[in-house]
Amino acid sequence: MSLSQSNTGLFLALGGALAYCGFSIGVRFFVGDLTIWGILFLRGCLGVTLAALVARRLKKALWGRNKLLLAGIGLSGFLSSVCTTTAISRIPLYQALVLLYLYPALSLLLAAPLNREPVTLRDSLLIATALTGCAILIWPNEAVGLALEIGHLIGLTGSFLFSLSSVLTRRLKEDNSGLEPIFHYSLHSVVWVLPLTFLFGTELGVSGGLWAGLGLGLLGVLAQLMCFAALRWLPACRVGVIGSLEVFGAALASWLLFNDPMSQRSLFGGALIILVVLILNRAPAVEARTAGC
Repeated sequence: MSLSQSNTGLFLALGGALAYCGFSIGVRFFVGDLTIWGILFLRGCLGVTLAALVARRLKKALWGRNKLLLAGIGLSGFLSSVCTTTAISRIPLYQALVLLYLYPALSLLLAAPLNREPVTLRDSLLIATALTGCAILIWPNEAVGLALEIGHLIGLTGSFLFSLSSVLTRRLKEDNSGLEPIFHYSLHSVVWVLPLTFLFGTELGVSGGLWAGLGLGLLGVLAQLMCFAALRWLPACRVGVIGSLEVFGAALASWLLFNDPMSQRSLFGGALIILVVLILNRAPAVEARTAGC
């Protein structure tokens, strides 16, 4: 990988992290005016529109060559967004996003069977450490009003699905321009949101905060587009490391904006997770496995 390619991936991953941070804070802030389904629906509509316009400008096909793989990326990405957005609305923002950033470690586990990338003993120990940090983060601690909730389990499910989407995206390699995954993700959002709202007996609820929803949708689309494109130049675990900057923004927002409880236990658990993905990024074994991707 050349220096210019690495810098391109770095720029895209950093931009995606900042956009995701704004999106997550906005979701928590406007969740009373907008439903989760409304946010995801508007995000999907904007994603389909933006991808179609850019593809037409660049004269690129959006369906891609590997339609089954792209369908898997889109569906797992959409379901991950449902889980993560729901977790953001139910548990402290910092906790929800730290749980999401387990995905660099989980991606190594999934990369072994899906992408035939070996997992070393060092990787296994680091993954175990990340999972320990997760257990510390969500362990019931009534002294500060925290307890294991369904939101934590939803957040963990979102992390697993996001790691699956990232690993599958990595398999596209040079066929991934960033447009195909975002188009398929957005298409799944548009197609599935309305049936799911009917199934769960909820409302779409976009009229009460349409402009806020459009702004959040645009932020989410830009964040995803940059992160998907970054995966063309950088391994999934490295994109995750750069994206972990979102967690620090979320920690500040939790404390300053939303008065979320921030115990030493939860901060320590989150720090363990972030430390693991930083070490995974610097591990020579990771570099050797991903240099030719």
